[in-house]
Amino acid sequence: MSLVSINFYSEMLKMETHVTVVMPEAKQGIGVIPKIREGKHPVLLLLHGTSGNSTDWERWTSVERYAGKKGLAVVMPSGQLSAYANMIHGERFFDYVATEVLDVCRKILPLSDKREDTFICGLSMGGYGSLKIGMTYPERFAAVGALSNGNHAYMPETVKTGERKKPAQMMLDRMHLCWAVDDPMKDSILDTKYDVFWLAKKNIEEGKPLPPVYSACGTEDHNYPMAMQMYNFFTSLPGNPYHYEFHNEAGGHTWEFWDQWIQRYLDWIPLKV
Repeated sequence: MSLVSINFYSEMLKMETHVTVVMPEAKQGIGVIPKIREGKHPVLLLLHGTSGNSTDWERWTSVERYAGKKGLAVVMPSGQLSAYANMIHGERFFDYVATEVLDVCRKILPLSDKREDTFICGLSMGGYGSLKIGMTYPERFAAVGALSNGNHAYMPETVKTGERKKPAQMMLDRMHLCWAVDDPMKDSILDTKYDVFWLAKKNIEEGKPLPPVYSACGTEDHNYPMAMQMYNFFTSLPGNPYHYEFHNEAGGHTWEFWDQWIQRYLDWIPLKV
């Protein structure tokens, strides 16, 4: 695999940005047997979590090695602490990650623009971003993955119902900056474009193509209740229209867990041979 660092001026963010990409190669060094593909490569848009950036997945997992075996390119942007939203008090990170990043990378690198070759996944905050982007643009992605997270629209709601304690100050700040939620005991973003479940139901009602959804979360993870909310939602949809698949096992909010489950996600996605 080639490790590519792309720096470009983002029209969405109005500033210089950085994207890390791993690209398959026909020949590889000792210890790696690459998957050889002709033409443009399938691509995974892979999102980091809270406090992370575009280098996280490359630094803390072996995703480059796993992707190389499948001839899959991996595009990793930085979303800062935006929750991958067009922030009320901030920048347009949703538009940047959901549309601009792949558009720019496809102009520079031999990446497929076909839906059947395009996938998205993320961990923690990136899991929510992956779900929100995948549900907003279901016609663009062949599969959606969310590791160690669920639907952030329900975080204020869980505070109201007493299912979890008041969020930490960083989360309160993010609610204010991203969604103008100043009091989670009163305000809500349910049934809005920030609500993954609302978007998922809207796609069904409008007859849009529905990407399969894959989720995994450790039972000791602090986001496990949120992951279970997502499980309850998708499994309640008649006929499982998103072909939703959920996995849980012992584990926390750790890179050891994500390194294991990104491999399983890559084995699960419908990559063409």
